[in-house]
Amino acid sequence: QHIRREKANSNVCTAQVLLANMAAFYAVYHGPQGLKTIANRIHRLADILCLGTATKGLTAVHANYFDTLTFNVDNKDEIVARALAANVNFRTDVDGQISIALDETTTRAKIAQLFDILLGEGHGLNVNDLDEQIVASGHSSIPASLVRESAILTHPVFNSYHSETEMLRYIKRLENKDLALNHSMISLGSCTMKLNATAQMIPVSWPEFANMHPFAPVDQAQGYKAMIDELAKWLVELTGYDKMSMQPNSGAQGEYAGLIAISKYHESRGDSHRNICLIPASAHGTNPASAMMVDMKIVIVACDKEGNVDMDDLKAKAEELADNLACIMITYPSTHGVYETTIAEICNIIHDNGGQVYLDGANMNAQVGLTSPGFIGADVSHLNLHKTFAIPHGGGGPGMGPIGVKSHLAPFLPDHALINVDE
Repeated sequence: QHIRREKANSNVCTAQVLLANMAAFYAVYHGPQGLKTIANRIHRLADILCLGTATKGLTAVHANYFDTLTFNVDNKDEIVARALAANVNFRTDVDGQISIALDETTTRAKIAQLFDILLGEGHGLNVNDLDEQIVASGHSSIPASLVRESAILTHPVFNSYHSETEMLRYIKRLENKDLALNHSMISLGSCTMKLNATAQMIPVSWPEFANMHPFAPVDQAQGYKAMIDELAKWLVELTGYDKMSMQPNSGAQGEYAGLIAISKYHESRGDSHRNICLIPASAHGTNPASAMMVDMKIVIVACDKEGNVDMDDLKAKAEELADNLACIMITYPSTHGVYETTIAEICNIIHDNGGQVYLDGANMNAQVGLTSPGFIGADVSHLNLHKTFAIPHGGGGPGMGPIGVKSHLAPFLPDHALINVDE
């Protein structure tokens, strides 16, 4: 992105890529056969659950499935009550139905427990007996037309490192190729220039943090809610904004969400034609990449030889493009490490010409406690919590890129299709 800028194919950043790396390493470690074994085991448990309930008159609504079964039930409240008493959650958002998803952590003992919950005690089902029946019948709930015949993961990297020691050494060899703080100073990268101590990673391993399902009932996640609400309150105070959205998982997602909020704000005022984003030449490449993703047209503002925004060029372009100006994206201090002494004037120029100010919070750690985006005059910012506030980064989090906004942009913050984000 730093090279291709507005021509980049995406705005995906480190905090997201690290999660992709985790998924890739999972495939490297298990390999094609290991993944098949895991998948077949999960599917076999689903078959056992489906066959057992069917023999007692509770039949799944679908004949074909992989790991998730849905049942029509007359006594839904009774079943859900038994489930909650056993610390088990089902999907229950459809009237008269419950859905059960199995995964790698599901055991045969858990299947037996599910029989007790769904059917009540005294059902007489035995998990091992049901397994033998499935093997003897040769029945498959996956249609032949969906069975893949070609090989998967054929590259040598997926077929070489299947012990803990082999995997350890492979990862170490990759690490040795990286330019990191334990080798030298780092020439570029606001992510890599921040320190995330190992101690800050420890809470991620606590089951109370790690094992909470994203769609767990709100009354089972009151600790998380209190933590998120408190963090949002602190960030509002630190930034001078009026509202925070904790939804974006990275700085790039925060940029995208913030620019969408700006676009929706203009649309609400009948100004949907405002689609020009001014970006200083000193900006990080993610800025133009994000602006392109929300269909904005990018106009570059010149900088002087010391990295400051050229005020004459900014004013001329803002006035020339005033009818269609959507926003400016500016980092404070800039990627060049420059504190723009004219930052408040920059905000005023953009506002006077009908635009909004997106202040990139990647370098927020350089201004916390000294000033704030809201005080400076910005309308929206994202905050890379793994940079400024030293939360676990990427694979330990994931990272967070919450966005703060002034009150006029608050109605256009991200929502969720299934969850009331204000609860």
